[in-house]
Amino acid sequence: MLDIRSISTNLTQGADGIWHAFDEENISYPPLGHGSCFSVEDSSFWFRHRNNVINSVIRLFPPLGGGAIFDVGGGNGYVSRGLTEQGYDVVLVEPGREGAVNARNRGVENVICATTKTAGFKKHTLPAVGLFDVIEHIEDDMGFLRSINTLIAEKGNLYATVPAFQALWSGEDIKAGHYRRYKLAEICSAIEGAGFEI
Repeated sequence: MLDIRSISTNLTQGADGIWHAFDEENISYPPLGHGSCFSVEDSSFWFRHRNNVINSVIRLFPPLGGGAIFDVGGGNGYVSRGLTEQGYDVVLVEPGREGAVNARNRGVENVICATTKTAGFKKHTLPAVGLFDVIEHIEDDMGFLRSINTLIAEKGNLYATVPAFQALWSGEDIKAGHYRRYKLAEICSAIEGAGFEI
């Protein structure tokens, strides 16, 4: 069983079973985003397909030592639940209170309502981090990826998905709180520039 206190300096567990940070940080995500996604996730081809892709990749590159996957920005827990069903230990890290509560109600056991910054994770303690459609919400993507690199244990894994092709940019991206879309070479360059090896 994962001991959250051993890897964090800024979390306390509430009566609801969710770990909460003492501080809050603003994020680029619409106020009604969690509710909108929650209403369609279980019936959506796109969410189901993305989970299948994520599970296929993680089977090829499992977490270090079988450790937990930290699903950062994991929203309502759809991916976390899918990974748990595949037998992985998962910790959902979601700064939005509504998303954290939805994830807990969805059956995700380990839920942290915080950002990676406000959670106060100790350096090099996370065996694996998933950023599933998260990086595009971060204005300073390189700075964010560098900060994630300091949290991941040596030889730990980063898993990431991002929306493709700036040419597909639309009002939906603005509504979702995106800063950009990526070509494969661009996301690879950002990840390698942050010190990761692909």
